[in-house]
Amino acid sequence: MLSLLVPSLVFYGFLVLVGGVIGYVKAKSRASLIAGLAFATLLGVAAYLVRSGSVGLGAGLGAVSALALIARFLPAFLRTKKVMPAGLVVTVGAWVVVVCALALAR
Repeated sequence: MLSLLVPSLVFYGFLVLVGGVIGYVKAKSRASLIAGLAFATLLGVAAYLVRSGSVGLGAGLGAVSALALIARFLPAFLRTKKVMPAGLVVTVGAWVVVVCALALAR
């Protein structure tokens, strides 16, 4: 499962970054852009830490970042039932939390 950790973090970071850009382009939401950049950076740093050998620190940072995004988007998904963007962020975030937890359990 450790081999899935870096690609999962990078993919989630890319997804969050693209979502932030789309939120800015479609709704002129600077908050979406800033949050997307910030969380993509955190997830990128987490992937870098894992690749550098600090698996615990990287997996912890990745899990906390994913949980924060889930906490933000899960209520929106439950309210609207829209897969894009809330459902996707929650689903991929849950995957990242599981992969990070398994890496931390090693």
